[in-house]
Amino acid sequence: MGAITTKGRKLHEIEHVPYEQAFLIGDLLTSNITMLAGEPKAGKTNFAAGMSAALLNGADEFLGLPVLRLCRNIVFGLTDDGAEGELRERLHGAVPRDSVTVFPVEDTSQPGYWQGVRDDLLTLGADLFVLDNVLGALGDGEDVASSVTARNTIDKLKPISKSGIPVLAVTHTPKGNGEGLTTASAPIGGRAMAGGVRGVIVLRKSKKGRSIQTAINWAKSDLDIAVTMRTASNGSEIPVWERVQPGLKVVSLPKAKTWGEDLVARIIEEQPEEESALALSRRYAPIVDRKPETVRPKLRDRLERVGGRWVRKPAATA
Repeated sequence: MGAITTKGRKLHEIEHVPYEQAFLIGDLLTSNITMLAGEPKAGKTNFAAGMSAALLNGADEFLGLPVLRLCRNIVFGLTDDGAEGELRERLHGAVPRDSVTVFPVEDTSQPGYWQGVRDDLLTLGADLFVLDNVLGALGDGEDVASSVTARNTIDKLKPISKSGIPVLAVTHTPKGNGEGLTTASAPIGGRAMAGGVRGVIVLRKSKKGRSIQTAINWAKSDLDIAVTMRTASNGSEIPVWERVQPGLKVVSLPKAKTWGEDLVARIIEEQPEEESALALSRRYAPIVDRKPETVRPKLRDRLERVGGRWVRKPAATA
């Protein structure tokens, strides 16, 4: 029995996958494996965080593109030291509580490692798996510039996507825009890396600003658009991405409230019996995952006790 006899199917036997099921974000993030590539410091993790926030918050659009699926649980596999804390600052308070799970990707050369990751993702009910980044997830002796390693890397992720869990794999492009560097060949590993995925997003950063380019199967069109990124508020690390190409609608994530603003609103609604900012800070610090000495000045500057009720100070009116 040959490959055709055992695996061949007639066209009418192949399941039709409509556009709305092929993408989480139309023409951008596929429901299969999507590669997000860019130079170091181009903003790849921030871009992944921005897409994740749009999916978890049920936004209508991201960069003017339709968000086609609501996600309830996104899992990040992180490889860099300190990456967990950085991701926390970018998403904590901007997405529903307990909607993001983070784990360190390490010892990937162990037999069955990626099978175990897939099984855990299924157990968690993950709606999206973000691997950040591919280089850090390589096994001992593997070189992503090798076409063999590039193909093997994608092959390790395919069982996850075939189980119904979309994968966003973050990787690097060679430094500088080399001659002939197309979107499809942009990730280190070139076409061998890009060939096994459903789509490639390249985030470029230059003196002129940022832009994204895509090469994605089933997309209505490939993108080449200018974008900007800002933070949601002063002192915040929550990224807000906007499309700035002239003549196109600018769409961004809603401005996220800081944890302090959310806490003030909660206290005004709940009207706890505590009568001082110190007592309030001790009560609510564990709830907002902060130390009491961090919470106290936020409350002292924004709230006051009037007639037995907590009210917002006039100068702190939202």
